[in-house]
Parts: sequence; structure tokens; C-alpha cells
Amino acid sequence: MGEFGVLIPALNPDEKLVRLVDELIMEPILKHNIIIVDDGSLPEYQRFFNEILAQYPDEVVVLRHESNQGKGAALKHGLSYFSEWCPNIEGVVTMDADGQHAVTDVLKLTRAFNGKDLVIGSRQFSQDIPFRSRFGNVLTNKLTHFFTGLDISNTQTGLRIVPSIYVPMLQTFPENHFEFEFKMLLNAKANDIQIREVPIQTIYIDENASSHFRVVADSLSIYAQFMKFIFSGLVSFLLDITLFAVFLKLMGTENLSSVMWATVGARLISGAVNYGLNRQVVFDKQGDKTLIKYCILMAVQMLCSGALTYLIAHTISQSGNVGLATGAKLIGDGLLCLLSFQIQKHIVFKRRSA
Repeated sequence: MGEFGVLIPALNPDEKLVRLVDELIMEPILKHNIIIVDDGSLPEYQRFFNEILAQYPDEVVVLRHESNQGKGAALKHGLSYFSEWCPNIEGVVTMDADGQHAVTDVLKLTRAFNGKDLVIGSRQFSQDIPFRSRFGNVLTNKLTHFFTGLDISNTQTGLRIVPSIYVPMLQTFPENHFEFEFKMLLNAKANDIQIREVPIQTIYIDENASSHFRVVADSLSIYAQFMKFIFSGLVSFLLDITLFAVFLKLMGTENLSSVMWATVGARLISGAVNYGLNRQVVFDKQGDKTLIKYCILMAVQMLCSGALTYLIAHTISQSGNVGLATGAKLIGDGLLCLLSFQIQKHIVFKRRSA
């Protein structure tokens, strides 16, 4: 079994952090590379960090932020430290400082780790779990599956083993709060990092009162990852429909040839906008290969859109007019949109890790 680092972001901890470190030190595969990131804790909490350093000066390093920067920022700081000072470790264990991750579960994750997969500890959410934790996790899990196809039972778990090959990518993420951990999952799929779930104990102390999760702000930042695709699709869709109606009106006829040419003209412009947004904002990819695959998809979709628009319009009425054709295009493109997203998600904007 390879060597592991342990990374614990901490904000205003208590004695549970001291006990956690005591337990980690007892495990030979975990005791040598323990990093705690003090994310701007208040002065009255410094005694817990000092107690740990006094007891384990050779095993534990405490990195400090002068002010609170967020869990994501703390994780990135610790990962950067491991990259620079501990280049031989195979993976970094991340865990919370509030005592809700058991060391026995950490050991379960290490046994499941193969050096290249992202291993996460997954809790089961029964009715005994605090409502805000249960509701937030279930909702995020469902949205994640819908938008990405990832079937993960606990997307918000903080207990993970991050393979070292994934660390350089994580350091480029701009996110600094809880959405950092969520994006870690989303980008793992895009970079061919497999995600492996390991069942762990469900531990909530005092109704999860020690959690620093900001219900409104952090929830919005997580769900913003989903809203990016909705935004890019809406902008491109409205542009495409508007240009289609304008081009069809300028041609003055609604026969098959006009419908196809209006479809092509509108889609070339809206497609360029959609590609730019999806590449930079939604799927966060770069490279010419995505452009080639996207152009192929767009060409096929244009033909299908034009044919569907003409078929639907002339099925409804043989007379034909711009309004009817535009309405038919709305129906046809709506059907094609879901298929297009799945193709972009699984084929166009998927890439292998460097």
C-alpha cells in the first residue's frame, strides 16, 4: 500500500480535532503526513492547534490563513503543500475537523484506493439525519445525476482520497468554498478520473451544529454549476429562434428549402455562441478536438431541426407562415435539446487527463 497524506481544513475547532489527530497518529500509514489548515480561526481557538503541534511537532504541519477564505481555499492550500513537499504520496485523504469522520472509515477508503480513482466515503441518509443535511444531499444527488449522469449517493461528503494525478487540476479551480468539493466530482468524470464510493458511518454530532456550511450562500454556489448550462442553452436558444424567424421572413416563403436555409443560417451564429459558452463556462474544456466534434454534432442537429420543423409545420397546416414555422421549430428543437446535451456531456466535451 502506498503512502498517504491527510488534509484537514479547520475553522474554530474544538477538542474533537485533537482527538482526531491522536487517532490518526496511531495508524502507521496515516501518521507521517498530516496537514491541518487553520482557515482564519479566532484567537480563542488557537490553543487547539498549539496543543497538537506541541504533542506532534514532527508529524503535523499547521498552515494558517489570516482570515477565513473558505473550505475550498483551505483544501487547495493543503494540496499545494503536498505537491511541493510530499511528491511521493499516492493520494491525499481529506476529512473534516468536527469529529464526524471516523478513522476506521479512513482505513476502509485506503483499502479501496488503487492509486488513480477518486474514493469517497458515502453515508446513508435516513430519517434520523438532520433535515438540512438530508434535503441538501438528496437534491444535489438528483440534480447531479440528471445533468451529468453521475450516480453518486453522497455528493457533499468531505471524506475522500484524492489521487495525486488529479491534484494539479484541482489547484486550478477558482472556487474557494464548499462548491470546490462539488466541482471536484463533476470534473473527475470529464478527466477520466473514476469515482469509487465506499460506505461509511453516518455520524452527526449535535444536529450538525458545528458545520460551517452557509445554507443559502453555499447552496447557491453549488447549484450555480447546474445553472451554467441552463444559461448557455437559454441564450443560444433565444438567439437561434429569433434569427430563424428573421431569416425566414426575409426569404418570404416557408417551403422546405427556405426552412432549411433559415435553420442553417440561424444555427451557424447561435451555434458559435453556444460552443463558446459551453467550452469556457459549462464544461470548462479547451482544445481543437472539441470544436471538430461539436461541428459534426451541430451539422447533424441542423438537418434534423430543419426537417422536423418543416414536418411539424406542414402536418399542422398546409398553408404555412412564419409564426407557424417558428412554433414548429420550438417543438422540434425542444426535443433535440435533451439529446444534444447528453451527446455534448458524454462525447464532445469529455477528455482524458493530461
